[in-house]
Amino acid sequence: MPLFEMKNVSFIDNFTTVVQDISLSIEKGTVTAFLGEPGGGKSTILKLLAGLMIPSYGKIYIDQKDFSRFSEKDNMEFRKKSAFMFQNSALWANQSLYQNLELPLKIHFPNMPPELLKSKIEDAAKLVEFTKPLSLRPAALSIGEQKRIAFARALICEPEILFLDEPTESLNEKAAALFTNILKNFCQNGHTLIYVSHDYNFINAFKNDKYYFANGTIVDKILINEDIQEDYNEI
Repeated sequence: MPLFEMKNVSFIDNFTTVVQDISLSIEKGTVTAFLGEPGGGKSTILKLLAGLMIPSYGKIYIDQKDFSRFSEKDNMEFRKKSAFMFQNSALWANQSLYQNLELPLKIHFPNMPPELLKSKIEDAAKLVEFTKPLSLRPAALSIGEQKRIAFARALICEPEILFLDEPTESLNEKAAALFTNILKNFCQNGHTLIYVSHDYNFINAFKNDKYYFANGTIVDKILINEDIQEDYNEI
């Protein structure tokens, strides 16, 4: 039984078809990569699967339940077990880094004792090797440092499903390797990873189902253990 299933999904924005008639399924505990040229619809597919966008046409199912029919309780349960890391990090500019990390914990674990909440925030920062004061605001950080905080925020509630949009973009080699190792451990625990990336080293670090997108539709699907760089250059 697939964890996610898309049936004839299209998304239209300002009379432009961004995603066109996509049908695919994703099993629990797998790694799925959406690849292709800029503007091909990859990030939109990621956001549709995560429930951040609503399809113009078609259906998306999670555990065989129609996403569009989720109750408020269903939606909160899904948000609790999943997390999304945006390409631009999407940190709250008017909040401290501590408050950015605190927010998902307060939403999903409102009764968490303050000392445990503080411990989880500090552990999350340590996991991504962020060493600056958490009292800073995002504007005080480099783009790569913002990525570390965004990644820590995505992991802080210990999700079962991760949606990542260009997770290693703007990272140096050491930080990219750190993210990759953290995600390998995540996958080894039987969790589900769904991502968009142009980083060949990152892509080849995982056994993926790889969907190539162009002009809003799937143009090819390459199975695991193939040389992504050679195939990618053919598009």
